[in-house]
Amino acid sequence: MKEAVFEPQWYCDPHYAELERKNVFEKLWLAAGFTSAVKNNGDYFVLMIHGQRVLVHRLGKEIVAYVDACPHRGGVIATAEMGNTRPVCKYHGWAFRDGRGLTGVPMGSQFESDDAMRDRSCGRSLKPLAVHCVGPLIFVNLADNPLPFEEQFNDELIDVFGRMGETSTMIQLSFKGDFNWKLNAENVRDSLHPLFVHTESFSSVLPDVTDAYNQDRIVRLQQTEQQDYARYDPSVPALRDLSYIWRTYLDEGSYWYDSMVQRSLPHDCFLNMLLFPNTNLYSVGGRYYAMQQYLPTSATTFDYRLSIAMPQMLQRFDAQGLLTSIARSERYVIDEDSVILRRVQQNLTAMAQRRFRFTQGDYETPIMQFMRYMGGAVYQEPPTCQA
Repeated sequence: MKEAVFEPQWYCDPHYAELERKNVFEKLWLAAGFTSAVKNNGDYFVLMIHGQRVLVHRLGKEIVAYVDACPHRGGVIATAEMGNTRPVCKYHGWAFRDGRGLTGVPMGSQFESDDAMRDRSCGRSLKPLAVHCVGPLIFVNLADNPLPFEEQFNDELIDVFGRMGETSTMIQLSFKGDFNWKLNAENVRDSLHPLFVHTESFSSVLPDVTDAYNQDRIVRLQQTEQQDYARYDPSVPALRDLSYIWRTYLDEGSYWYDSMVQRSLPHDCFLNMLLFPNTNLYSVGGRYYAMQQYLPTSATTFDYRLSIAMPQMLQRFDAQGLLTSIARSERYVIDEDSVILRRVQQNLTAMAQRRFRFTQGDYETPIMQFMRYMGGAVYQEPPTCQA
């Protein structure tokens, strides 16, 4: 066991949420969604990042992203969360043909009385954002000078992104989370919780996890006097080490549509791609992909976005009913986690700034790496000793 790496106030204090906004969400590459969400010219979806509306928009053959705020009065290009539209402000009709520079102003004389200036944009534009597409995935970066994609994600991950192939169709749903986003990001890195939280819904199809538990039963502890545990490495891990792949053997049998889709990832594997900071991307036997995004809205709330996508179809079929059924099942598992994580949030909020001894297990090394990065690189706090 280890002395805990985290501090409870990281999960409830607005000060830390603001540091996350500046040092994580406006600096790093963020998984935005699947390319199948924007298949046709004009298709778009909105991504909310700490209250900032980001529009991911297909214009012609290019996928672009920009802050959805018109330089005139802050109007928007899109009024719905996803759909199809031209890059024209819905407030006063200003047009941005490529999703960047201003290319048209209706009733131009009402905006500019000087004839010599009327056809000049004077640099007015939407704020463009960096986009990186690999395989069926779209990533965006809000920084003015984004770090190279390869500095955040390792070669193995990028290779798997590419091998996922294109996705054919998808479904997306969003709902509110009433606890800190990091609790979800850490929960999906916790390899033991399925045994206790998802005993009926999930762990039964992961025999490796069940076998490990059966072979390593409860250790009966003697009650002893308090003593310090070993401490986790205090150094800040490299950004590239925070995203990784976790493979677990999957025993789900076969499904009626297995031969109708291009299953380019392993068929007998639940393949988790834990993407720092806020995304859990996974392949279930290669038959469908799921993306869970945890988009913070405050220190103690976030928008939970769940996207389910089918691989490329080898034989066309109506997959909407199937995707809806899968989404319901995924939501059931998410709700099982949320029951516990709400209580964790309550406890951490109550314990903030108080002396309390938290502990972490050796198996939590990936979680402790996550926490040490947040503590050192994001909050810039030295490791502390908990009493």
